[in-house]
Amino acid sequence: MTSQPEAPWYSQLREQWRPKNVRLLLIGESVPDDGGDPANRRFFYSSVLTGRDTLFRGVVHALYGVRHLDSRVDTKQPWLERLRADGVFLIDLIPYPVNGPDKKRLRAQARRENAVGCADRVGALRPEGIIVCHGPSFKVLRAPLHNVKAPLLHEAPIPFPLGNWREAFVEGFHAALERMPPKK
Repeated sequence: MTSQPEAPWYSQLREQWRPKNVRLLLIGESVPDDGGDPANRRFFYSSVLTGRDTLFRGVVHALYGVRHLDSRVDTKQPWLERLRADGVFLIDLIPYPVNGPDKKRLRAQARRENAVGCADRVGALRPEGIIVCHGPSFKVLRAPLHNVKAPLLHEAPIPFPLGNWREAFVEGFHAALERMPPKK
């Protein structure tokens, strides 16, 4: 599998919400697969809140204590502004979707192949702390992040906040934040 660049739609949105100084860097696995239909695009940095925005909801819950965001009335805009103001930024280990139904067998390979490149991108962002928001991604990133002396805030995987795992995600996130250096 060859590495692909991130599609412009994702990279432009990500850059729009990038803080001037990244205090807390979050790392996810990859952007969500839209199934080949741009109308189905969803993304952490898209202003449209959908029922499938589990990582976004988990992060808002962990950082701000908000347990429920309603996609019928809530938008991401105020939360994205707050995340940016607080120096929180999300990147993905893999710069292309790997979660589609026909990609399951390629996910582990893609994580391994992109781990060193992701660690290099982390170094360029110079965050004060890092939380990897996906257990299998943590497993392949731990060593490369330690090799570049990146400030990883946890030594064990934190589960992705899907369904019944949200509370475990929030608990792991809080434990990691306890290791965050004080604001300068």
